[in-house]
Amino acid sequence: MGSTGFLGKVLLRKALDSGYQVKTLVRNPEKLGELRDSVDIIQGNIFESGKITETVKGTEVVISTIGPPQRNPKDPEKYKRAMENLVIALEKQHIKRFIHIGGAVHPGGENENWTMGRRILRLFLQVVWKPGLVAKKLEWEVLKVSNLDWTLVRPPQITKGGSTGKVNADEKNLARTKINVEDLSNFILAQINSKNWIKKAPLVSSVRFLPQ
Repeated sequence: MGSTGFLGKVLLRKALDSGYQVKTLVRNPEKLGELRDSVDIIQGNIFESGKITETVKGTEVVISTIGPPQRNPKDPEKYKRAMENLVIALEKQHIKRFIHIGGAVHPGGENENWTMGRRILRLFLQVVWKPGLVAKKLEWEVLKVSNLDWTLVRPPQITKGGSTGKVNADEKNLARTKINVEDLSNFILAQINSKNWIKKAPLVSSVRFLPQ
């Protein structure tokens, strides 16, 4: 889900390259480009409960990169309802593993370390993307009380450049305020068979490269 976005396309390509069979929910299949012939496509959106059920049926793991748009996020409550419908569909289909993208700039625990860079990023987003922050927080609240083996991956700014092939992941500390889209995609796919972050929400960032 969310396979036509900036992160979703990279993640989809990497999943296919890794040999996974993929079913995806998309509003416009044409946006998948050359990848559309390699996946099982369900046309619809995350706000249609019937389409959610159709998409997750027969799968073993569900990954979602869906989130409020950067421009005019509108009603955060509809993303909460969408997450509730998704959790219901997964539980009815007896699918336990769910990996979702959250955000690095809303609080996750009372002992989190808020660096200056993270505080600045949060203040900026509170001005330009406040409904999006609220939506992500509401999604997390739904996950916390579910019976799923969920992981909420919390990246900061996702970039094209600066891949190091390594990711810092920590529940309390955000090492940097950027992560490369390739690094993030690799981390997400690694969670499919990993139990390290089940029912946890790691803050992730690309490891800084220091030349020798």
